[in-house]
Amino acid sequence: MRNLRKIKIIYSALAAIFILLGICMVMKPGLSLTIICRLAGVLFVIYGIVKIGGYFSKDIYELAFQFDFAMGLFSLAIGCALIFFVDGILLFFPTFMGVVILIDAVFKIQTSLDAKRFGLQKWWLILLLAVLAGIAGFLLIIYPQRTSQLIIMFVGLNLIIDGLLNLWIVIYTVKIMRQIDDSPYESIL
Repeated sequence: MRNLRKIKIIYSALAAIFILLGICMVMKPGLSLTIICRLAGVLFVIYGIVKIGGYFSKDIYELAFQFDFAMGLFSLAIGCALIFFVDGILLFFPTFMGVVILIDAVFKIQTSLDAKRFGLQKWWLILLLAVLAGIAGFLLIIYPQRTSQLIIMFVGLNLIIDGLLNLWIVIYTVKIMRQIDDSPYESIL
């Protein structure tokens, strides 16, 4: 349980960083795409490491971190590509980010359906945020030719939505686990 708390704190901090970066991108879209690309790469590398660590933590329903190994490896690869191949990636950065966000949203949709199956009451909020993130990611894929400032703002909005979704999932599912761990019936289970 102690390891899970550490992972929750790191995971929550990363979600908050995604939200803050997203807010910064929405508020100041004139930032250089190269800087944003490299910053996003560093965040994806850290995010990938945390996701892989989260996968190996214990979570009673295995909901909060169920796809974290695959998503962690995917995030590491994306992060390295964003750091080391900036010039090539800048040509298709919005589409690239859209694909990443869309894939994460699909995993979160499955997480919400699994949460419903386990009887968690607020599964629908996970689904709602995942669908919003998925729509935003899809729009990045189909409209990559817009002005760079609009793209930066849109990527920022996507990061805010995805960060909020990740934060909600880790807080909600780990909270449920804590309630179960504190239950007087724990020894019976």
